[in-house]
Amino acid sequence: MNQILATSAPNKNKKGKKGSNHQQTDIRSVIKIFSIVLLLFGIFLVGSGSYAMVKEGSSKGTAQTKPTITLENKAKDTILLKITSDKPIDQVSYRWNDEQEVTISGNGRKYVEQQITIPTGSNVLKVAAKDTEGGENSYQQPYELESKIGLEPLASGKIKITYEGETQIAYMTYRWDDEEETKVEINDTKIDQEIEAMKGDHTLTVIVVDVNNRTETKVQETKGVSKPTIDISFNDDHTAYVIKVTDENELKEVRVVLDEDDNQKFKQELSGKEFTFQIPLKSGDNKMEVTVYNSADVSATQKVKFTKP
Repeated sequence: MNQILATSAPNKNKKGKKGSNHQQTDIRSVIKIFSIVLLLFGIFLVGSGSYAMVKEGSSKGTAQTKPTITLENKAKDTILLKITSDKPIDQVSYRWNDEQEVTISGNGRKYVEQQITIPTGSNVLKVAAKDTEGGENSYQQPYELESKIGLEPLASGKIKITYEGETQIAYMTYRWDDEEETKVEINDTKIDQEIEAMKGDHTLTVIVVDVNNRTETKVQETKGVSKPTIDISFNDDHTAYVIKVTDENELKEVRVVLDEDDNQKFKQELSGKEFTFQIPLKSGDNKMEVTVYNSADVSATQKVKFTKP
């Protein structure tokens, strides 16, 4: 019996060692599988992150862009408008102030340019551009250009319009306030025209048009005043001229020249709206020239001749 137990014991110990080795093998397998799973998961995370970065970069690369608007001064009175885009341009439009809009078709181009003439005076150029994918941009720029049209009030109560151009002028127009235009044919490179001024405060608009249909405009506020009036008569016995000068606003000065003689020039400063004086007559011819000025330096002149027996 003791022998049987002695020979059985080693078999039991061998079986226990084999079971331990089997358990260790199972643990190694689980660790290896878990490591592979972790590795695959790590690869997945890296791959997902890379895809997200690529996708984000691609999204940024296709972000909506707008056409670029550039205004370049080409000459004193000329602008070069440039439109550039990375997409085909649909259309470009521009206008001065709130005037009628000018539209330019892009025709699928990625670059459009247009020369624009600057009008005289203070103006604002408004530009808009749109590409074929809906990208839009707009810009506006003020410009100040002095007109070559001259408007000079004259002592006669008229206004003198002057202009000198490089190209032949076809015609000019002028109007007071919102009244109908008056057209004057020119057919020359210069203008030297006098027009009657309207009495009171008014706006005068003058437009010059050359043979190439290029226009120049000037708008100016004016204060038109009437000319003084001169009334010359005789006293009861015809021994003297009786001169009466009047003005709607204020008289400034009266000047008299007798017999066209520079040694017989007289002047008198005045105030008020009316003045009357007499000039004695001599035997023979009595020539007289009377000029009167009002406070606006508008003048009137009258000449008379009377032969006294």
